[in-house]
Amino acid sequence: MPTNPPDHLNNIERALIDKLRSGTYKTVGGSATAWSADPPDVTVYGQFPTTDDVSYPCLIVEMVANGIETQFMGQNITKNDGTAARGELYGIGFNIYIMVDRASSIDITNTIAGPSNVTQPYKERRLLNYLMLNGANVLMDLDFADIVKGAAGTPAATEIDERHFSGFRNIGYDPALELWSSQASMVVTFKNSR
Repeated sequence: MPTNPPDHLNNIERALIDKLRSGTYKTVGGSATAWSADPPDVTVYGQFPTTDDVSYPCLIVEMVANGIETQFMGQNITKNDGTAARGELYGIGFNIYIMVDRASSIDITNTIAGPSNVTQPYKERRLLNYLMLNGANVLMDLDFADIVKGAAGTPAATEIDERHFSGFRNIGYDPALELWSSQASMVVTFKNSR
């Protein structure tokens, strides 16, 4: 039976979703958590949920593109473990949506601006702003190194080359749906060896 290569697209998508679910990112002093994962303050979906199953506030990760980014002369690449292989740099693109409804609320302890250690409920546009900034913190910190791994003691099964985060756009409110929302894009390139 032939050996199958790692399932790069699903590895990367799962790593992205899991990192967003945790809400953690590195800081100068160690790490921070933007939202609670257990029980979840923010629901993260790997595709658009049905309207009767959606829970707000939420982040929706949608794979929107994938394909060859760069093909090298002779299709030769060198893997992290130093072995030669055939392959190319392959890219995968995601749209990440944040949605907040009128009933959404997360209690946030503000330790920077204003009175120290005051916990306040963040709602509506203020909650959307908080989720955009901290969602960007999580995405910018995501290097996949601690999530996408090979067998113990071996190089990563999926070798990430670059990741690009575009920032949030299409920020607004839909009065018919009573939803605040925003959208960001992220592209990840990796070595696709065969």
